[in-house]
Amino acid sequence: MSTLKTTDAKPIISNADASLIDIGDGIARLELHGKLNIIGDGMLEMFDAALDEVETNYVGMVIATEAKHFSVGLNLILLLERAKNQDWEAISGTLRKLQTVCTRLRTASKPVVAATAGMALGGGCELAFGADAVQAFTESNLGLVEVRVGLIPGGGGTKEMALRCLEAQTLPAPIQSLFPYVNKAFDTIRESTVSQNAADAMALGYLRRTDAVSSNQETHLEDAKQLARSMHKAGYQPPDPQQIFVLGEEGIARLNLQTHLLRQADTIDDYTQHLANQLAYVLCGGELSTPQFVSEQYLLDLEHEVFLSLCGKQETHARIEATLQRGKK
Repeated sequence: MSTLKTTDAKPIISNADASLIDIGDGIARLELHGKLNIIGDGMLEMFDAALDEVETNYVGMVIATEAKHFSVGLNLILLLERAKNQDWEAISGTLRKLQTVCTRLRTASKPVVAATAGMALGGGCELAFGADAVQAFTESNLGLVEVRVGLIPGGGGTKEMALRCLEAQTLPAPIQSLFPYVNKAFDTIRESTVSQNAADAMALGYLRRTDAVSSNQETHLEDAKQLARSMHKAGYQPPDPQQIFVLGEEGIARLNLQTHLLRQADTIDDYTQHLANQLAYVLCGGELSTPQFVSEQYLLDLEHEVFLSLCGKQETHARIEATLQRGKK
């Protein structure tokens, strides 16, 4: 286990990936240990154990790291190995665990604040989505980058963008008035856009306008702690499950047409078009004849279905391999 520089306190619970530390005033901090904080089953188990502990004995929790990067997402080496071995049960288990953890961060009885810094990509971005609030260091690079590796966000990222892109709209509403907002979210994920900083992350929808930003790295983690305390003092109650308005088959058709035009212009290749169509399918709620409200779990199930199917594609394997090779350079 890594040395914990910020405290001499013995971790409450710990494993190779993370430690839960009492940082005083009723707040516990889940400290992620790794250089890149790659998400695997061990880290997800720690999230669950930490939430059990915090719900029983603390008033709030902060997720943080002293490493340069918050988290670069799922373990691609392991994912590729499992995909090549057709170990769909293991892939499904990890994906469901990530979905469950991200959901639980939001629905726990105590407030959870994610203190992002550096890169929060893919599953790392989804963990930040799951928190009740984010205290982002101004130099935070958030992004759902799964399309780069032949996948779509499957840990709740697609679901969350579907929710967030229409949050400011009065719903239900005509599809023509809602489509530009859905289209923006679609393009952001399709292009694997990563924010240049925290302000950019707000513009892209990766951070909410209500999330907080720290400009001083020295006070960043203390800011996150105080945010969690203030939420507790304000009488924090976990949010009710949300209904998400999706555009159904007409929304899919509109997005697919735009992707078709990109392919005709040779802006994207055939497999990127396929990935974009799969993303549109999930973002718009699948084969629904009319725009309508659906549950969060409905979209999580669609994410899971599509993510798993893409793991079986040779083109996805090739994209993961290319990404891993670039990482070695």
